[in-house]
Amino acid sequence: MLTKEQQLKWIKDGRGQGFLNTYKPFLTVKDNKSLNKRSSRVYGYKTGRTHHLFSDLELAVFLILDRNIFIKDIREQMPLDLEETKELARTFSLYHPIKNGIAQILISTFFIVSEAANAPPIYVIRAVSHTELEDLNILEILELERRYWQQKNIPWSLVTEKDIPMTVVDNIKWLYPANYSESKNHTSDKIHFYYQQFIKNSHLSLIELSKYIDVQYSLEPGESLLEIRELIAQRYFTFDINISYRKITCGSIKLIEQDSWEGISNASNQ
Repeated sequence: MLTKEQQLKWIKDGRGQGFLNTYKPFLTVKDNKSLNKRSSRVYGYKTGRTHHLFSDLELAVFLILDRNIFIKDIREQMPLDLEETKELARTFSLYHPIKNGIAQILISTFFIVSEAANAPPIYVIRAVSHTELEDLNILEILELERRYWQQKNIPWSLVTEKDIPMTVVDNIKWLYPANYSESKNHTSDKIHFYYQQFIKNSHLSLIELSKYIDVQYSLEPGESLLEIRELIAQRYFTFDINISYRKITCGSIKLIEQDSWEGISNASNQ
């Protein structure tokens, strides 16, 4: 729950404003670490900044958007104008969240800027678990959010886990297991080592390469795969999230430009 003073201060501080690397999400992982145990702070290639996500579903949507060549900006945790949502709630007799007598600012998951010819230049996505759709209050909040963007002529859509390909879900579970630590940093030497291995063994699968490295360098079984997984999770390397990590070849794994490394290493502190 946010107090009225806290909400006003965050808006005054510029949260929910800016674009690309100047954008500040209204809600961050540090604001409420107990909000969701599956919260993530990940580096965005398009924006050059850390993104704050509060579920595997939000992470999945973000990773898909960040790979889309037509997407130009992704702004997560976008606040809606409180006075406007309160007025809409009164007009259409919709539930508006109030805690301890304080009306709460509504938040849209993603505000997206696109250059795709077959898509609107700006649109909004709300990521929500399909189980939450059984809650009448949640349904009314979603309708309130839809009407808010509708009156601004901005398309709004709802995304649940059922809209995410199973391969993407499996990849995220592998990349970000329950015991994943986002604060672990890797040296540039290690990054370059694996990059050279990917180039020299481009025909091998990721699993085959990791077994080879473990034997060649007398590592514990699975040790190199663990390091590769961490490097991909932190986004030093990338691959098509729509292809299972069990099937990708080393040649399809790409190294991110070194200019982004500092931003990646700082992501866990944002």
